[in-house]
Amino acid sequence: MMRMFFLLMTLLSFHAVLIAQDPHFSQFFMAPQFVNPAITGTGSSDWRLMCNWRQQWGNAGTPFNTQAVSGDIKIKGRREETEEVKNTLAIAGSLMLDQTMSGAFKSNYFSTSIAYHKAITTNETLGFGIMGIYGNRTIDYSKLTFGEQFSSGGFDVTLPTGELALSRIKPIFSISTGLNYNYTNENFNLDIGAAAFHINKPRQTFLNDPNEYLSPRYLLHCNAEINISDGKFLDLNGCYQEQATVDYFSLGGAIGIDVSGGEKSTILFAGAWYRDGDSFYPFLSWRQQNVQFGFSYDVTHSKQNQGPSNPRSFEVSLVITKKKVKEGVIECPSPWK
Repeated sequence: MMRMFFLLMTLLSFHAVLIAQDPHFSQFFMAPQFVNPAITGTGSSDWRLMCNWRQQWGNAGTPFNTQAVSGDIKIKGRREETEEVKNTLAIAGSLMLDQTMSGAFKSNYFSTSIAYHKAITTNETLGFGIMGIYGNRTIDYSKLTFGEQFSSGGFDVTLPTGELALSRIKPIFSISTGLNYNYTNENFNLDIGAAAFHINKPRQTFLNDPNEYLSPRYLLHCNAEINISDGKFLDLNGCYQEQATVDYFSLGGAIGIDVSGGEKSTILFAGAWYRDGDSFYPFLSWRQQNVQFGFSYDVTHSKQNQGPSNPRSFEVSLVITKKKVKEGVIECPSPWK
């Protein structure tokens, strides 16, 4: 329908005004590859696989659906070599798919990163990471109708659209980098980091407009994990992001309880996070051995609630790691440790 076309043009114009923005996850702590390239290879696992799915504004027009799969592996400094902190080299890859308008407008991103973590002391490391991102946007004309396709019998999608300009959305390649400081002992773990995404400002346009580009995204994050007592754990984390004219912070935490009788094989987590100017979202997570499942639901408090229906957004996460349960290792809801 024509309104679909106008909605698409509005969407593209909106991205142009804001100089384009990246998709985001409420459960950013369950998607470390999209937070900081320097987080690649952090934690006690030799490798980890992370899956994330987010539906945003599910009952307010056409929702945004974002899926991501990422993983990293240590190629130097694997835990079985020694239990002491040592230099670590790790590589990672990720794939993110973002779509809206019932799949008519899609954005695909593939990234690969490498990070090196240098031991400063027995308990401290400093990591540096760099990431390359390839992005591509496509439009599925079979899911759209245009005025040129209207005939006496209604819309005929086999007719030409006359909108060839929309087919010339060129792919992009961007570079990102970051730093991460880590301190850890038997009862406490701390990560503080900073990252800059798209530092080369790649052009993202279908009209050859030099003013349309993917704006750099700057991010600060902090993650603290505390062993409260035997079988109880506390995770606190937050991040601040700025991209183009938009900035916000997210803060929150979760408590984990070992329900397996001290074996750390089954842990339940419950907590909540707050995103500035947007939403408050409770979080529940369950870990069984090396597999963890998480769920969060955004309770929106912004002006979007003034519409005919309150926007509905939720996320699901899945993390699989190769990790040995050891005495003194802090269990937390995020895969960073």
